Amino acid sequence: METQHRVGLNTMGVAGVLRRSSTVNFLDNGGSSGESSRRTSVVAESPSSRRPSLGGLSLRLSSRSKKSNATRDLDASAGIAAQRLGEAFFSLPEEIIIQVLCHLSLPDIFALRRTSRTVYSFLQANACPISRSLLQQCAYEHTPYTIEMNDPEVQAEYTYDYISTLYPQPLPSSSMDYLLQMLKRQNQIDKMLAVTMQFVQMRIYMIPGSPRFEDFRPYKTKLTRRMHLAAWTMYHFLEKYRDMLVHEHPKHRQQRQPVSSDQEPGHEDRNVLSCPSCAELVKSLLSTYPGTELIPAYHFYDLCRQHLRSLSRAPTYAGTIERRLRGWSRKSPTDTDLAQYVIFGGIPELSKLSMLKGSYSSRIELVGAFNDKVSSAPTTKRVTVATSAYSSLAESSAVSPASFYELTSALQPPLASVSYDSLAAVPDLEHFIIDSDEWVTTMFELVKPEDQIVSAFGFVQNILAGKKEPDPPSRRADDRRDNQRIEDGDFDFLAPVKDF
Repeated sequence: METQHRVGLNTMGVAGVLRRSSTVNFLDNGGSSGESSRRTSVVAESPSSRRPSLGGLSLRLSSRSKKSNATRDLDASAGIAAQRLGEAFFSLPEEIIIQVLCHLSLPDIFALRRTSRTVYSFLQANACPISRSLLQQCAYEHTPYTIEMNDPEVQAEYTYDYISTLYPQPLPSSSMDYLLQMLKRQNQIDKMLAVTMQFVQMRIYMIPGSPRFEDFRPYKTKLTRRMHLAAWTMYHFLEKYRDMLVHEHPKHRQQRQPVSSDQEPGHEDRNVLSCPSCAELVKSLLSTYPGTELIPAYHFYDLCRQHLRSLSRAPTYAGTIERRLRGWSRKSPTDTDLAQYVIFGGIPELSKLSMLKGSYSSRIELVGAFNDKVSSAPTTKRVTVATSAYSSLAESSAVSPASFYELTSALQPPLASVSYDSLAAVPDLEHFIIDSDEWVTTMFELVKPEDQIVSAFGFVQNILAGKKEPDPPSRRADDRRDNQRIEDGDFDFLAPVKDF
């Protein structure tokens, strides 16, 4: 037993020694002889790695520093050259500087305003000629060339003259507020034209026998150009009518009509249509527009009115359950609500609504929110006046309004001046402009007795068919009365309606 035990221990010791020796040989030689020979050859063939020297690193750093110094020197020299050019430019006579600036585009002028206070002050001091030049450029951009146009330059000049007649530039002017206000109005008119043209395009395909245009964009451009000044005319009329309703109508002494037997005392008709003074103001306002722009403005408003009616009515093809699920069972705005929205909101509010965008509920909510703001204006005004009186007693000095408020107040509805008399005088939508005696009488006085004015979509159809439009009338004061009457011609707003 002892002999066997000793033999076992010797065997285990030898095995352990051999195992340790094989492990050492494997680590030293890389396993078998074949593997060790192959690895040795690979190591022998590989190039020896070299450490980067500090001298080469210093050379690379010095070259980079030289390049950065050269870039700094180049930037510094460019800045000095630009400063010298700026000093040389502003050393020129002021008339030459203004003439150069008038050739810049609108983005360049607004970018130039932010360069320095000196340039900003110079642009503010010379805002009149610069604003005039930029608005002329805008008029040319909104007068694209069409085949029916005789002279595009004359049409563009007439566009600028007509818009500047509606909104004359205040003189003298020491700021660009007028330019910013006109650009804002132009933006709102562009939105209104885009919304109206989408509605017109949808309705054109409903006309029996109308062609299916492969590309409607050229026709939409033609319609937009023709309706451009009509939209400006309606924008101006709605503003003036709103101001008359808010500021002038409450002051008028209305002629009290005899109270009928079925009418309670104290409930006399306070509608603006029954006010002779307001009727005279509307007639005098319509006489300031040339006949070539008044009739297209009438048709443009009719298109806007039809669009407003369509988007404020829920679809009728759905059943009762679907109408409830989609929210179409909500009550539509009344004609008085729509008239209040049109008169007090004008083109800026009308441009926010589109029949092809948003749901029925969102559209009537927008109309309702604006009408609630207008209806609560008299009550809000009383609270505001009381609060301002209390604050004026508490504070000795009044705070002047900010320039941004002065800039935007001319574009906002005068809700602070709305009274209950103004709200009660809002006419019905059907009797506003479309069936108004002032509008209809003035238009038919401008045409010959045998002429017949077409409908709104008849006017659109004549434009698409390429029917002639009137030439731009003269804007001279001595020829103004003669040019109010439309000359002889087969124009696009007169019958007959051509096929297209």
